[in-house]
Order: sequence, then structure tokens, then C-alpha cells
Amino acid sequence: MPAVFYFSSMSEQLQSSEERTVKLYDEAYSANYRAYDEEFINAPTYKHYRQKLEALTSSFHKPITVLDLGCGSGRYFHTLKNTASLTGIDISEHMLEMAKNPVKGKEVNIPSIKLIAGSVYDHDFNGEQFDFIYSIGVLGEHAPFTLEMCNLLYSLLNKDGVLFTTIVNLDIRKNTKRKLAEMAYPILPSNLKRVFDERWKSNYMTQKQLQALMATSKFTDYSIDNHVSDDGVWKGGHYEVTARKSG
Repeated sequence: MPAVFYFSSMSEQLQSSEERTVKLYDEAYSANYRAYDEEFINAPTYKHYRQKLEALTSSFHKPITVLDLGCGSGRYFHTLKNTASLTGIDISEHMLEMAKNPVKGKEVNIPSIKLIAGSVYDHDFNGEQFDFIYSIGVLGEHAPFTLEMCNLLYSLLNKDGVLFTTIVNLDIRKNTKRKLAEMAYPILPSNLKRVFDERWKSNYMTQKQLQALMATSKFTDYSIDNHVSDDGVWKGGHYEVTARKSG
């Protein structure tokens, strides 16, 4: 059975993902994305994640520090409760411009907001840690969710801090032809394997692979849920990881 990632190295996968993301989220696309936020807030998918973020941030018994990884246009800033400071990091400078005027901006009740252009892999947080880190529609989609990334996020959490992230559900995206091809993959000639390797390049993950990654990570307290969307805005599924840094 072939693996999910078909890159010669993880650094190649990360570089390729970041280059595609920067190219995609140019000035025009970012402006359209921000404009669409006004429509997206009426979708069931938005309501699902608003409830998630409101519940998680309200669960702390003190004002918290928050990191939004891949914050984009600041789509979920207004859903954060009990938040003293928010750091949003995104690889697209154009999206960060949109985040300066996020959807439902009047509902954003955060005393301190800092926006950073760059990659969480490369940025020096200078020892700063956070009570809550979230990433929706980024890891396992535009960027790889690897053991290295998972452990990096663990290190960026305060004790008893919480991580919430989504990962695109690869299982639900496989049609019958894909499943049959994967079954036959081990016995295919090398030239056909190369064709499928190129076709299947992806940051998406299966539940089995995600579970194995989390079991190997520094997190010992975590859950994996599955959210399927068919609301017309986005059809597909995301695995949702909620993990706490204990000890």
C-alpha cells in the first residue's frame, strides 16, 4: 500500500506546499476570499467551527493567549472568547492585509492582536508559548501535518494548553478507482508507480495515518473526530484533532 505523501523528502513537500499557497493567495484571490467571508458566515460549516472555537476558548478559567496558525483573512477572530492576546501567522501577506479588517470585526473583543507574515516552521517565537493554538483548513491541506509539526505545536503550548486543528479526510475522498489502484500498487511496474505517485501527491491524511502520527507525538491526551460537510459551500470531510499539553 503506498503512503499518502509522494515526495522525495519532507522538506520538498513543505517547500512545494508553501510555494503553491503563496502563488494561490495573491492580491486578487485574497480580496475575493475576504469578500466571501460575508457569505460563509451563513453556512453550517462556519457555524460548526464557531461553536467549536467558542466552547474551547471559553473553557479556560483565565484570559488566554491564542495562536491562529494560517489565520488568513481572520475569518474566526470574532469567535474567540476570553482572549487577552491573539497572534495570527500566515504565509500570505495579502491575506494578512485582509485580516486587518476581518468579518464581524465589531465582535472581535481582543485587546492585543499581532499579525505575522511567514511560516510557523521558520518563525522565531523567542520562547513565547500560548494557551490555545488553532488551525482550520490549513494543516493537512495547504501544509503537511507531520510529526515534526505536531511536536512543534506541542512546544508552543503552555502547560495545560490546547491544540485544535483540522486535517482533510483522505479516506472520504477516495473513489473506487483510487482504492483499486492502491490495492494493485505493490505489484505495478515502476513506470506506473511513478504516474500514481505524481497523481496522488497530497497533504491529506487517512485516519489510520493520523492516528499513528498522534500516537507517536508528544501529546498523550488527544481525540480525533470526523466532521463531514455537504452544505454546498465545501463538500468533503475533515478530521478534527483536539489535544491538550498535560504534565
